[in-house]
Amino acid sequence: MEHQIHYTAAMDVRCQFCGTLRFQRERLNCCHNGKVSLPPLQENPENLRLLFDADGAEGSNSRQNRGNYNSAFAFASFGANIRPPPGRGPYCFRLQVQTYHYASSLHGDDSEERRCGQLYILETNEAIQTRADAHENANCLVSVFQKINEAMNNNPYAGAYHNMRAI
Repeated sequence: MEHQIHYTAAMDVRCQFCGTLRFQRERLNCCHNGKVSLPPLQENPENLRLLFDADGAEGSNSRQNRGNYNSAFAFASFGANIRPPPGRGPYCFRLQVQTYHYASSLHGDDSEERRCGQLYILETNEAIQTRADAHENANCLVSVFQKINEAMNNNPYAGAYHNMRAI
């Protein structure tokens, strides 16, 4: 079976209502003719922007391990039946049937590793060290975890989790 290359042209058609860019032949109605309005995305906190744009060891490490850092600060774990596409080609994340998020109890069993939301009720240094000690984060830097944690201090969900520590 031979595959044909399809060129979709430039993404240069702008929605007259919301300004979203789309392809010429794309028929999606992005904002239902201006009926749906989302607030603009907020800029990343300056310390995170500086971290990920930096040329040094921390910047390089944060870019190389961004998935690990992102997972380490997740509030819930993601689950799905993941099937690789048939044949060869570039990696494609393909889900089948359903996805789910698992949020564990805040005060887990002492025999289990703390994960996700459970880390937000710990004291700062303990939470950072727990994230850094996870085997999947072996290539991550504690100093990067510290900087991301500082940025998370402005996250309202992280604050809510932290306040639940007393419950």
